[in-house]
Amino acid sequence: MKRSKSKTSSASPAAKNLNAKRLESENRKLRQTNEKIARKNQELELISQCLLAINSSLNLDEILITILESIRKLIGVVGSSIWLTDKASREVVCRQAAGFQRNIVKGWRLAPGEGIAGWVSSYGESVILADTRKDRRHFHKVGEKMRVELRSIISVPMRVKGEIIGALQLVDKKVGRFDSSHEDLLEILAEASAIAIDNARLYEKARLEANDRKKAEMTLRKNETRLKEKKIALEEANEALNVLLRNRKKDKAQLEDQVVANIQDLVLPFVAKLSQSRLEDKQSLYVDIIKSNLSSILSPFLRQMPMDYFGLTPTEIRIADLVRKNKTTKEIAQLLDTSVKTIEAHRNRLRKKLGLTNQRVQLRDYLSTLV
Repeated sequence: MKRSKSKTSSASPAAKNLNAKRLESENRKLRQTNEKIARKNQELELISQCLLAINSSLNLDEILITILESIRKLIGVVGSSIWLTDKASREVVCRQAAGFQRNIVKGWRLAPGEGIAGWVSSYGESVILADTRKDRRHFHKVGEKMRVELRSIISVPMRVKGEIIGALQLVDKKVGRFDSSHEDLLEILAEASAIAIDNARLYEKARLEANDRKKAEMTLRKNETRLKEKKIALEEANEALNVLLRNRKKDKAQLEDQVVANIQDLVLPFVAKLSQSRLEDKQSLYVDIIKSNLSSILSPFLRQMPMDYFGLTPTEIRIADLVRKNKTTKEIAQLLDTSVKTIEAHRNRLRKKLGLTNQRVQLRDYLSTLV
């Protein structure tokens, strides 16, 4: 029994030591697990915040700054940035940045394939650069401008509907700062950022199209207003022109009537009396020439009568015009140097040609309605 106790007591310290080591190992593993869980929770919280920012705002810069600042603070690096490919020049441009000297980085342009961001944007593959001094792809000028040496870089491509649009990138002053876990997180955030960029582009496109439609509608309304105004102005001008033409036509008709009346009232009677007086042969010839010339002068005016007068002889037209001017048969006979019976015969032929035979219509009244 004594030996048995001795064996038990001698084995106890070793067992305790082994148990302590096992406990310490398990505690260490538990702490590591808890740290991983805590970091994963932080990453999930970051992803949640980024998605919330994307869904709560259409301001692209505001969304990108939120994403980049959250990544930088969570991982604790010098800077973070998003680079987008310019479709026109194919250059890679820093669209937004966060961290140290962010204003220097923002707007920086890289040639296609230049720098890590340019290489990732061109080839669509993620890059974890443990030491920038050992990789020729690293573009040193950005760090030189910032007056800090960037030793570690991680960059992942951003895609929209299968098309590479740029890269999401983190930088730090420490060597070997990034690993595959950072790559997994950045790829998720790169996808979220790409969605935000695509949404913003679609929104901007829709906004521009809406503005274009609005401008087009405003231009159309202005053109319609101008056309209406021009139409009204043209109608008014047309009406004024019509009035002017009517007045001119009336003035012309009055002038013609006045010319005819003056010649017939003031000239022809005296010519008729002159022809009835005792004249020498030569003088009679001159009188006949005067009468003929006056008749030629009056003829164009007398032929301006209405369409109903077509078919009348020149003598009938002259008689009709004198009847319209309220001249008696006797006066017309004297003016035309003929007999009253001849004028009465012409008047009867006029009534017949004008369809007034056996109608109780005065010839003068009817002729007045035709002018």
